[in-house]
Amino acid sequence: MTKIVVVGTGGLAREFTQWFSKQIEIVGYITTNPEEHSRFGLPGRLFEDESNIGAIGTNLAVIAIGSPDVRAKVYKRLNEAGYQFPVLIHESSVVASNVDFADGVVISPMSCIGPNVRLGTSSYVNFCCGVGHDVQAEAFLQMNPGAQIGGFCRIGKHVLIGSGAVVRQGISIGN
Repeated sequence: MTKIVVVGTGGLAREFTQWFSKQIEIVGYITTNPEEHSRFGLPGRLFEDESNIGAIGTNLAVIAIGSPDVRAKVYKRLNEAGYQFPVLIHESSVVASNVDFADGVVISPMSCIGPNVRLGTSSYVNFCCGVGHDVQAEAFLQMNPGAQIGGFCRIGKHVLIGSGAVVRQGISIGN
């Protein structure tokens, strides 16, 4: 089983833990809020310093932080430290065969990703989301639960699409 460290201990990290703990082995959490690790009973060890990959036991990380801007800063720091960011797709999601995922993309349960889609670095698609055909999204997209993006949309960098939001087909959203 693939060993991964989760960055963050907030709500998104706890959701990620519940959904993906059968697909991966979570070795622990890197956080600036250590109290949350024990308060929420998260599995694995607590790491307050990400610099020692050897002590953590893996160089694979998932950044489970909802803010696209914060996720981008953390990604840059961890990438420079030697971490890699796997693409993770929940087994209940449906993904077309010709989708292009950059590193660190997470597709949560019951989501649907259409054909000819490109999702940029460390994009996070939360549960029950839909991404229509031919969508091009830049790095650090955050789609909250139930959000839908219609076909032929263009989404810029660091965009957060709120819970239940609908981006109609052909719409472009800038950075």
